Amino acid sequence: MNPLTICITGSTDGIGLAAAKRFASAGHRVIVHGRSASRISDACAAIVQSTGVEPLGAVEADFTDLDAVYSMGRELTERFPDLDLLINNAAVYMPTRTLVPEGYETTFCVNYLVPVLLTSAVKPVLIANGGSVLNVSSMDHHSAVFDPSNMQGERSYSGYEAYARSKLFNIMFTIDSSSGDEAVRSNSLDPGVIATKLLHAGWALAGDDVSVGGDDVFETVMEIARNDYNGEYFENARPAICSSVARAPAARQELRELTGEMLRRFVC
Repeated sequence: MNPLTICITGSTDGIGLAAAKRFASAGHRVIVHGRSASRISDACAAIVQSTGVEPLGAVEADFTDLDAVYSMGRELTERFPDLDLLINNAAVYMPTRTLVPEGYETTFCVNYLVPVLLTSAVKPVLIANGGSVLNVSSMDHHSAVFDPSNMQGERSYSGYEAYARSKLFNIMFTIDSSSGDEAVRSNSLDPGVIATKLLHAGWALAGDDVSVGGDDVFETVMEIARNDYNGEYFENARPAICSSVARAPAARQELRELTGEMLRRFVC
């Protein structure tokens, strides 16, 4: 495989940083994303220390700010016109319901709205380069339901349900993005039970080392490339069956329309 130019969101720690190291060590060009300059600097130093390879570049954006996300997308297309792969990895787990400044529930915004907006912003470059998108989801999506009246925990909220919903929406978005007139090759994956800050915020589990999650992301990308997969959900770097809710065209259409209204002010 030729070297890829890859942007991994949330690559200053956890699975994102582990994946960045794995891709860099294999000769790919990594663009680090983080929410602050200090975190980005530390991550870049860790990648160099681990692999001996300097990241191609870095972009900064706070994912609770949709304007910052849109600006990041514009920056990526301008600075890195050879972008091949966007990995939407950044995610949060919020035990209590909080809102971002624009009024969206935080988990819904960071885990779902941001990947949609960022993907839309860089899609023209990805399509021109024959590139693709990989959305990091979770097997927890199987427990989620699609209820338009409670998409953001408006009627009832739990941290787990908000997280599971966001990961269901990731897969629904993946399937939609993979076909149609403006399609870009898109897949999603569950990276396993990994010892990240997110896991410890929501579950009393130990989890595997973050390197296991980074390897799973890497191996999934390689498997997709070998077989030209599109619109698939992966577990253990192999295609798996996602929930019936994610596969329901009517639910996906309703989610797509609601999301379009939320992001209408952005012209991508």
